[in-house]
Amino acid sequence: MYKVLLVDDEPIIVEGLSRSIPWERWNCRVVATANDGTEGKNLIEKERPDIVFMDICMPEMNGLQMIAALNSQFPDLEVSVLTGYRDFEYAKEAVHLEIEEYILKPINANELSECLKRLKNVLDKEREEKLNVRKLEQYYTDSLPVLQTNFFCSLVEGRISDSEINKYLNDYQISLPGSYFCCAVFHT
Repeated sequence: MYKVLLVDDEPIIVEGLSRSIPWERWNCRVVATANDGTEGKNLIEKERPDIVFMDICMPEMNGLQMIAALNSQFPDLEVSVLTGYRDFEYAKEAVHLEIEEYILKPINANELSECLKRLKNVLDKEREEKLNVRKLEQYYTDSLPVLQTNFFCSLVEGRISDSEINKYLNDYQISLPGSYFCCAVFHT
């Protein structure tokens, strides 16, 4: 399940979002709520949510400041801004911070569900890509002994040029410290 954090300085908004959306239908659950940016930032660090729905204008730290402070630490965090402000500067800053969704209040449950559907699709694709990368890394690790053996056979047979040796040593994670010695056995 994807973890969701709701951050808004209006408790009625947080309560409404928590109760009006069928989170489970989208494979999500609300893990925490916050009433200002500072509390939201702390909860993100603690709970590590996948999705954050937040207001822009909040006391102590606004939503854009909060995301700017966390972007490098949580690059995979999907953020959706819910705001009553139509100010273009806010929208421009949100784009600059790579915020996934920018939704104007008042928002209805259908609109929020559509937003959640889009965010879930993004997260599903990211998870699938990470799984594929892990599979490829595992395949490479499993194949490494065969690659190393083939390298040594090719080296002995003279099929690898001097300029390529260091590349293969690095690629196949082979450590050959010290001087190199070679012994050839000819069988007739």
